[in-house]
Amino acid sequence: MSEDRLEALEKEIGALKAIVSKQKDLLAKTGQQVLSLQVKNTKQQLDAIPPPPSLTPAIDTSDFATNEDLVQLVGELQGQLDILEEKSVLRGINVRQDNDDDLIVPLPNVDGDLPSSDVFTKTVAEFKAISDDTLIELCRFYQLLPQTAELEARIQAFVDGEISKEELDRKDDFHPPAHDYTQEQLNGYFKDLAEFLGVSHLKREV
Repeated sequence: MSEDRLEALEKEIGALKAIVSKQKDLLAKTGQQVLSLQVKNTKQQLDAIPPPPSLTPAIDTSDFATNEDLVQLVGELQGQLDILEEKSVLRGINVRQDNDDDLIVPLPNVDGDLPSSDVFTKTVAEFKAISDDTLIELCRFYQLLPQTAELEARIQAFVDGEISKEELDRKDDFHPPAHDYTQEQLNGYFKDLAEFLGVSHLKREV
């Protein structure tokens, strides 16, 4: 083989090597692009899949107590404790009142309010001689009247023709007067009121 032919073959081989190298690089680049595209498509498909339902039901936190709620609750509880402590102290004073001219100290009700001075009996003598109307009014103020008692009295007032059917149904508009209660009920309410005020040792003078 002549030198010219050998040189020509070497050039052809070199050219083929260059073509093969370019094709190799092109295939590698194309493969990388195809792989990147497949990864992107797979990620999009995965993102499109909805999340599985939670095994734990969603918790509605709207009913949870907030810090403000807790502060308010503590304040209300403290207020109730203060009222209970005040009642205990005042009962301790009233329990020693025996003479007719001794003063009876009024206690606050569940709302912390005091009864009107026009209604509350000021002395032991006045308390023992308390009228039926004043007794019922104070028992209602201190929420000492059973709900059934007022209902029975309302029904009795309706039966006696003192109130209409409409008035019977309007519970907040009518409170039965004392004469709609039996004497036995009134005596029981006097004991309840006396115990509440701390003067259970006093007996009613009818």
